[in-house]
Amino acid sequence: MKPIPEIDAIRQQGILSSLAGFPFLLVFGCVWIAAGTLSYLVPRDIAPWIYVCLGVPAAPIAIALEHRVGYVPAPEPDPLLPLTLQLLFVQVVAFPAILIVWETSPSYVPVAMAAVVGAHFLPFQWVYRTRLYGLMGVVVSVGPFVLAVLRGERVLHDTGFFVGAVLLVGAFAARSHARATWLESKQAGGDIAAAATASRERE
Repeated sequence: MKPIPEIDAIRQQGILSSLAGFPFLLVFGCVWIAAGTLSYLVPRDIAPWIYVCLGVPAAPIAIALEHRVGYVPAPEPDPLLPLTLQLLFVQVVAFPAILIVWETSPSYVPVAMAAVVGAHFLPFQWVYRTRLYGLMGVVVSVGPFVLAVLRGERVLHDTGFFVGAVLLVGAFAARSHARATWLESKQAGGDIAAAATASRERE
């Protein structure tokens, strides 16, 4: 088991190299809004497929963006990668619940998907050392259920815009958190900031 200071250093590097998850929040925020928009343009029984399928190309786009925006290069190998992948793929366990909703009421599939997405945000509160992910997890999970009560089957469209807006706001809040961490690291003369500066000077 790694000593606590080493784990904290790894988490700090994860914040700085990925801007605390900014690329994923940005890309998937756009994806949810796009899904909400496209849901008006296709038959109602096809619309749930848009929410499911648009996430497939989004992940590699987010990964590519993540390698370009960080304050420091991502470590090779990334010590946080196994944990991050487990947090991402644990959503697969909840997929049967989405299928059940699909069989009974397809219009509410985005609500079920939002609940799964929101739940998987919660551990990132520890990874990126910010309460932002805990707050987003609650809002993304609960908000669409409230919309479903208020809007009925129109939540098929509304969920995309709601979740997308939350993720976009969260993206820029995450970037601000990463910037604050970077400035704090520089002021403290931290090893990560120094290593990043040396790396950029060599380039």
